[in-house]
Amino acid sequence: MVPAWVLLKREILFEHDASAFGGASDSMRRPRSGEEGEKSMRRARSGEDGEISMRRARSRHQEEGSTRRSRSRHEEEGSTRRSRSRHDDDLRGGREESMRRVKFRQEEGDSMSRYSMRRASSRHEEEEEEEEEEEEEEESIRRASYRHEEEAMRRARSRHEEEQDESVMRFLSYRHEEDLRAGRGEDSAPVRSRHEEDSWRRGSAGPSRTGGTSTTVKVPSRQDIKDAILVYLQSVKPDAHFANPPQLSSLRLLRPTKSIPQLCEDIISVVIASADKNLVALYAGPYRPGNNLKGGYLIYDTSKNSLLAVPQPPYDYSRADLGLGSVVLSLKEGKEDTYLLAELTKKRGCTPPKAALSMWRPSAAEWVVYPASFPPELCLPNCVFQADMCFSYRGSVLCWVDLFKGMLICDLMLHIDGRPKFRYIPLPQQSMAYDRFEHPWRAEEFRSVACVDGSIKFVTMDGYGQRPGNELSLTAWTLSTDLCHWNKVNECFVRDIWESKNYLQSGLPKILPLFPVLSMNEDDVVYLVVTRRKVVGCQVEYMGQYLLRVDMQHHKVSFCPQNTEQIRSQPFASQCSAYVSAYHKGKVKARKVEACKDKEMIWCT
Repeated sequence: MVPAWVLLKREILFEHDASAFGGASDSMRRPRSGEEGEKSMRRARSGEDGEISMRRARSRHQEEGSTRRSRSRHEEEGSTRRSRSRHDDDLRGGREESMRRVKFRQEEGDSMSRYSMRRASSRHEEEEEEEEEEEEEEESIRRASYRHEEEAMRRARSRHEEEQDESVMRFLSYRHEEDLRAGRGEDSAPVRSRHEEDSWRRGSAGPSRTGGTSTTVKVPSRQDIKDAILVYLQSVKPDAHFANPPQLSSLRLLRPTKSIPQLCEDIISVVIASADKNLVALYAGPYRPGNNLKGGYLIYDTSKNSLLAVPQPPYDYSRADLGLGSVVLSLKEGKEDTYLLAELTKKRGCTPPKAALSMWRPSAAEWVVYPASFPPELCLPNCVFQADMCFSYRGSVLCWVDLFKGMLICDLMLHIDGRPKFRYIPLPQQSMAYDRFEHPWRAEEFRSVACVDGSIKFVTMDGYGQRPGNELSLTAWTLSTDLCHWNKVNECFVRDIWESKNYLQSGLPKILPLFPVLSMNEDDVVYLVVTRRKVVGCQVEYMGQYLLRVDMQHHKVSFCPQNTEQIRSQPFASQCSAYVSAYHKGKVKARKVEACKDKEMIWCT
């Protein structure tokens, strides 16, 4: 039986990230060996002091007894009995006194030892708290550094692409000038810069030093690269295996290993952008809306078990990215166009900011750009909107969600003079506010938005990164049908998950769950990812993952071990499995890697 909806891994990761998250748990911390040795030395010293006191008392007692006995020998015989009696009394009194002194010293030593142990324990607890604070501060610094490095790499790639474009344009201009001179019969060449000379030597044919003509490789144009990538993407075949949540489903894309063009070597990854009904839109390669990297789109149709390749829009430097800005919309059967792909970007250097909505329809076979204006809420100074996820709603509404800020929607049925009209919906005011550039964590770690049974729902883990785990609350909200306000539906605490019967029986420690995903057909049901790690020396080792199913209304928790690759980002929920046709139900299954000897697989994660 094909499931009604599935969970897919969003990203493709060929290389495993060795960065360690988290730190050692309290149960794994042990007192330092130096502190244990100090405590044992103090206990030993207190025992030695007692023995020394006993020996000294006995020595003094023996000296006093011998003195009394020597004096008693010189007394008269009549006083012998009385002297012996007095000697016995003194002997008993001296023994009792010495024993009292020894006991007092032992009690004093024990009290000092207990006081020293309490002070050592207090110092150990203070050191543990300081270590925890240092670990949290280092983790925050590390995450912030990672974000800055990622941004720097993105800017460097953009600059490199611009330089490449300029180099190609200079080369084409030079070839055009050469052609014109050849037509006029001119022999003299214009003065070129060193960079132009190097470009000419690498990419064109020209006179050699011996007077002949040197043959070099032709530099491919940008259109040649796009055509080669499109042909390559058309050769990719899908292979899906769907399973009921909380188990993860898999979607593999098989490409022929012998037909990979040199221009397409960078197309080694696929990332899910959005989904609607039977369609799943994927980014192929490093391309994202607003950049100029190689790649394009793949549209997976579960009803036909087929892939459609869509080229990326023509590059326009004036348009910048807004995050995950691509939404696929499934249209009614029987129409000329079965789907629509929309891409949202923004204009550079515009005040107030302007939007650009690019649309692809199969019948037109080209991208059409519609200029638009952002809502007034997003035109304020220092206001940045970055889409973390996107989806469609009611068959005509496109939604882009900034999990730190709010949701931007566009109803395609309400175009005014051919211009799309956008509307902004902020997140619930009762939920905790975060600043994207000051918060070191990704929003997908503790928040999510989805369309569930015709309603838009929002789930958040309030207090994430600011309060202890047992004080965090998992809260679900529902957007009203008029898309005006949020209604709080349910709430549960993370400690309730830890104290549930199934969680206790699993033997898992109290690990903070991450990456909440709303169920596509059940109200108040959230899926979470729990990652188990252990500290070995200075490294953190991965021990396994579990997918939790949390019924917030009935306070029930169930879990499923995750046996595939490690989940490093929020799983993607889709109802595409419900549209698998009867003909393809037997074909939509998982195949072993060993069976695909002539194929190289890209795992859609």
